[in-house]
Amino acid sequence: MIPNFLCQTHRKHYQQHPSEALLAWDNWMSAGHQSVLNQDNERAFRYYGSSMEVAAILMEQSTQIALTAITPFERYQLAGQHLAELCHRNSHEEMANAIVEKLNQVLVNQRYHPVTRATGAVKKDSYEQPTPTVSMRVH
Repeated sequence: MIPNFLCQTHRKHYQQHPSEALLAWDNWMSAGHQSVLNQDNERAFRYYGSSMEVAAILMEQSTQIALTAITPFERYQLAGQHLAELCHRNSHEEMANAIVEKLNQVLVNQRYHPVTRATGAVKKDSYEQPTPTVSMRVH
């Protein structure tokens, strides 16, 4: 199970102010990267998790926000990949796999192939397009 990172008050705030949600995502992803570099995994976990949640809010409102260089879907995937990788590197395999499953749900909704586990094994199905996989590497 994946914990909630945003309280109801902040979730509602970002739903009402998508431009602030975009800024929060940018700041939190940057802070998450810096926390990883400083080997502060607990702080990185909170930043990446909050980034993933705010990106989910942005995906729900994609028609209401101005176009940016990166889509809400890409923001969600990127934050989730970093969060799953962090969990994987810190031997929290159940959490990493739960995050990858959540990412796969979004991928399936976007008509992509899902990954079966955090190790990157790919499920076969009837799609014929190239199979994107969820990277477990922090870039």
